[in-house]
Amino acid sequence: MDISKEKAILQSVVAVAPYIPLFIDEPVSVAVTNKTGFIYNQPCAEIPLACELGAPFPPDATPLMVIESGERRAREVPPHVYGIPFMSYAIPLREDGEVVGCLMIAKSVEKLRGVKDAISSLSQEVEQVVAAVNEITEGVQVASATNQSVYGLMDNLLAEMQRMNEILSVINKFSNSTKILGLNASIEAARAGTAGKGFAVVAREIERLSGNTTESAQAIGSMLGTIETQVNEMSEKSREATDAFTQQAASLEEIAATIENLNGDVKVIENYIKQL
Repeated sequence: MDISKEKAILQSVVAVAPYIPLFIDEPVSVAVTNKTGFIYNQPCAEIPLACELGAPFPPDATPLMVIESGERRAREVPPHVYGIPFMSYAIPLREDGEVVGCLMIAKSVEKLRGVKDAISSLSQEVEQVVAAVNEITEGVQVASATNQSVYGLMDNLLAEMQRMNEILSVINKFSNSTKILGLNASIEAARAGTAGKGFAVVAREIERLSGNTTESAQAIGSMLGTIETQVNEMSEKSREATDAFTQQAASLEEIAATIENLNGDVKVIENYIKQL
């Protein structure tokens, strides 16, 4: 085609078109059109566009859309238009305010598809991580609440044990009183002599009852002391576990918030790539 008859802007763009691929870090095809068809085509091996110079635009061609609308256009061109799929980026060329043609650059669609697939996969993985972290956070919160309940139950148990100690104190007083009563009964039986033999038997039973009561109270007190020590240790461990659960829940919430922000960024990138 005789380029010299084209508009000056088209001649200038055709002159610099061979250098455009040098500024792009991937293989591209470059084409220049006037209002009716292609006047320059520089294909690359990866995108061998079949553009016959001077032939009219095929239906659904990007240059035709750009010339008709006067606006830049970036789109994925289906294979039925030029024989292969590719990403086309086209801008209108104007002279004296009138659109006289366009400059089109074609890139491989495979790389963009790879990026789209990677971003989509990343988005799904981030969503799965967010769901997993939220589930773990809920589990930690439930465990913390359960542990807090156990901690409260042990406090109640300690309170009940305190009441039992008070009851033991009453029993010990009763035992002491009974012991004194038995001692007094023995003294009175001794004074009565032979007549007080029956009373002496009663006095010995009272003293034995007092002794048994004292021994039982001491045994129960020892057991309660051991239990109280163990419950206090369990209560302290429960409190430490509750504090740890609380800290873990707070940390997980921070992680979840960070991942949510990351997921938002991924969505923005994904939406941007979808527009390409």
